[in-house]
Amino acid sequence: MRAPDPAFADPRLAALYDDLDGDRADLDAYLAIVEELGVSSVVDIGCGTGSLAVRLAAAGLTVTGVDPATASLDVARSKPRAEQVTWVDGDATVLPSLGIVADAAVMTGNVAQVFVSDED
Repeated sequence: MRAPDPAFADPRLAALYDDLDGDRADLDAYLAIVEELGVSSVVDIGCGTGSLAVRLAAAGLTVTGVDPATASLDVARSKPRAEQVTWVDGDATVLPSLGIVADAAVMTGNVAQVFVSDED
């Protein structure tokens, strides 16, 4: 597993992330997709501070949020409905060893920026 970006791993910066990220209306599209697919369980890969994961949980889905940045997960765990999400410190490669399966996996557009090589 590659180390998380320091901007997301530093607790002082992780605490500011949501305030700097706007209203997150972009997440509506992800909710619409999982609704259209009719899934009941979702893995949010690179969940960060959990904005999408808690919205998915509020919609009644079983949600796992996975992220290698512990500081971001700490922010996520403090949000309303956070107790309805299974939070995993790591990346998607750890999920099989934990027995975590889901009907669908999502990864928001801002997560894709970490894939900078073919190996990634």
